[in-house]
Amino acid sequence: MSQNQQLYQYLYQTITSQIYNGTFIYGQEFPSQHEICLQYNVGITTVRKVMKILAEEGFIHTAQGQPSVVAYRISRENQAAFLVQSRDEIADAYQGLGLLMPVLYREGAKRCNASDLRYFEHILNSVSEQMELKEHYRLANAFFTEILRPLKNKLIIDLELDSENYLHVPYLSFPGVDNPFATTAVRTETWFKNAVYQIEQKQFDDFCDGASELYYASGQRVDSYLYALDKYTEGTPKKKEEFRWFRAKVHSELYARLAMTIVRRIIAGEFDNEPYLPSIPKLMEEYKITKNTARRVINLLNALGIARTIDKKGSVITLKGDIAFKSELNLMEPIIQERLSLFLDALQIVALTAHSCASSITFIPDNLGSSMEKRLRTASDSRMCPLSFQLLINAFIQLLPYHSLKNIFRQLDDLLIWGHYMQAIDKSFYPDFSNMAPAMDAVVAALKDQRSDALPDAFRNAFSLVYQNVCGVFSKYPINPTFLLCCFPDK
Repeated sequence: MSQNQQLYQYLYQTITSQIYNGTFIYGQEFPSQHEICLQYNVGITTVRKVMKILAEEGFIHTAQGQPSVVAYRISRENQAAFLVQSRDEIADAYQGLGLLMPVLYREGAKRCNASDLRYFEHILNSVSEQMELKEHYRLANAFFTEILRPLKNKLIIDLELDSENYLHVPYLSFPGVDNPFATTAVRTETWFKNAVYQIEQKQFDDFCDGASELYYASGQRVDSYLYALDKYTEGTPKKKEEFRWFRAKVHSELYARLAMTIVRRIIAGEFDNEPYLPSIPKLMEEYKITKNTARRVINLLNALGIARTIDKKGSVITLKGDIAFKSELNLMEPIIQERLSLFLDALQIVALTAHSCASSITFIPDNLGSSMEKRLRTASDSRMCPLSFQLLINAFIQLLPYHSLKNIFRQLDDLLIWGHYMQAIDKSFYPDFSNMAPAMDAVVAALKDQRSDALPDAFRNAFSLVYQNVCGVFSKYPINPTFLLCCFPDK
């Protein structure tokens, strides 16, 4: 599936879900194409195609020169049932994002300049008693989106906008069911005033704590609301569909994600006793993919130095610690530059949020530490290689208790495969990696000792060192100036 097809599917699924849950109701004016572009962070071509499909399927009515109108009828009871079926997922998302996003807000706030602060003051001055409730939340969304822009990371903006759309729960009026989103101009103004003051005074940790409390309180109110709605949905059929709301995967095509899946299987030792990786016919059968997609998977593994295909025999693994990058590669090609940029964006998110997210870990399987230690023995002494990094992030994702976080970090991990392109950079540009081995060993020690309290610092230190080392390479080998902005966004 191409990136464009994935984006169409994402936008279509999001909008139809919001029609089913009552965000868009029958007879209501549908947002303009421009408004949809801004709200969902997608291009006009994607919006036009999705709106055409929505019109053909009867979800909206369009007329030349007139605003589109929602044309789909659904009872309030069915709207409530659609909302209630997602209660557990929404609660999980609030908890997971409550660990992830406030840290990113804090890091964005650290990099805000005078122009950003003036914009925040403008938002503050826009609050008035005459505002409709939706305007309160529109201003809040604008504030949080803008505070992330100094990080210059498009994946972070995707995270913010996708979470806003997924966590938007419309209020359905039923007897005894209070509006969880009710607020006043005074409350909104007070919150903004306090947040802007904390940023101006560089009280970044206090600002982060306030954002965390906001996520927690909102999650509690929404959960109580959905619990109250549930009694009005008895006898109403509930359709359950998995909705992977974060869309990092639209930046990575199917063949690349499958290649990353093969890498994970290699790291897990699945092929240790096999002479060859699965053949193209086996990949086609196992993953229900075309021959062309399977061939692209194998070609990518070869191009990245992970595998080597022997004519008329099969593909053998070359991932034994340090990769000997054999293929000719032009790092200046636009597609490779784009992929390296996504790699840096994904790695930055992992490095910034590892400590906060790891603080939620409470259970460590008995054999995880010893298993990781055994696999690390095949890595280089410095531990700075694809093998050791994949072991590290696999353990991190496995231990996270929230599905939303697993979903996000697994998709980020899919993009980290492009870091293998760095194998084409001459080793003379690489910094001293000697500090990586103790950092990796600290993670292993915490896992073996079942010390979940030691994991936040251990994971943060290890991922931060990886990110710093990668940025160190690009500072000496500047193939694209924007990479330095990603590594050092405050410069």
